[in-house]
Amino acid sequence: MKMKLSGKILPLIALTTLAGCMSTGPHLKSSVSEGVAGIEARLPYANYSNYFGYVDKSVVPEGKYKGKDTYYLYVWVPAAVDEIGVSMISPAVATPGDKDFVHANFKPGMDKDANKFFDTYIVLDRMNIIDSNSIADGGKVLQNLGRNDDSSELPANPSGASYNSLLRKTTSMNNPTEALVRGVYRIGFTSFRSSVEGSFEATIGTNVPGVKIAASLSELDALVNNKL
Repeated sequence: MKMKLSGKILPLIALTTLAGCMSTGPHLKSSVSEGVAGIEARLPYANYSNYFGYVDKSVVPEGKYKGKDTYYLYVWVPAAVDEIGVSMISPAVATPGDKDFVHANFKPGMDKDANKFFDTYIVLDRMNIIDSNSIADGGKVLQNLGRNDDSSELPANPSGASYNSLLRKTTSMNNPTEALVRGVYRIGFTSFRSSVEGSFEATIGTNVPGVKIAASLSELDALVNNKL
């Protein structure tokens, strides 16, 4: 979403609008930015989807990334997008809303130890599933779209370190293999500084509504195809 500012708008109003973009809403912003009177600010995505989870010994890792135990989230994107942004913050500091996706272990984990957190590392992959009716059949990873360890754009963790993660991927009009098409994407997350244990909030930003997030393909199939 690109915000257009008329040249007839008073500078004070424009500055207030940009300041609001920087200080409110999700920390994850798009790659599009606009500046007024020397202030440059990234603009928000048109749509956001959030997932709240909690990892403890009852949650089994699904794979390995560079030798580290890795956990997965599966994302359904219902239409081609210009850009996809992904962030992960640990510990989760927000409260899940009615439209957010929440792992069954989140509330019990938070009740037990809400302060537990880990250093996040995220990897975004595109899978070979483009038909919603094929989600239940499973699939494989087609290509890696990006990875990130530490981002200064996100709040620091309780230790004061900027160890939360954020990445963005824009589509390519010239290379079909780099196009962000409708389908299933996978977020892998792990940690290289500690074990993965504690709460987290994952956020997906796009320009289309209807993005859904789940901890397994079977759960994603139920969400997307109204099997709940």
